[in-house]
Amino acid sequence: MLECELKRYAAYFRGWCQAFGEHESIEVDEKGSYWLLAENQVGLVLPKALIKPLNREVLLHEEIPSLTFSDQGVQIGALRFPFPSDHEKKALNAIEHLIETGPEFHMFLTSHLLYGSGSKIITFSSKKPLSIIYKEIGTMHIRLL
Repeated sequence: MLECELKRYAAYFRGWCQAFGEHESIEVDEKGSYWLLAENQVGLVLPKALIKPLNREVLLHEEIPSLTFSDQGVQIGALRFPFPSDHEKKALNAIEHLIETGPEFHMFLTSHLLYGSGSKIITFSSKKPLSIIYKEIGTMHIRLL
């Protein structure tokens, strides 16, 4: 098991975000879930139906829940996103590599034209996001099982 604290960021203005950039994509299911793999970051595109429950789980609690990645899926607090296929192993390996090689680990929202204007990408990166767009809002405990 690998554990660390990641730094969380929010945009100064609602809807602002930097572009994810060039990447390899792994389609998780036909509902619109994708993993995006790049040199210094890994992104998770979730279907729009999961964004509100995710926001409720993270924003409406006094204490920030832990984030856990495993072969079965992603869990944040009581909310669980199962992995329907074996393709996610490559994404989990990429996240593990980022945690092990970087002195810091960061999480913020990005976007990309390929995934539609309403889609937001939960981005995990070994590099800080652009400080002109984002401010640090806290930390979150992350586990990789």
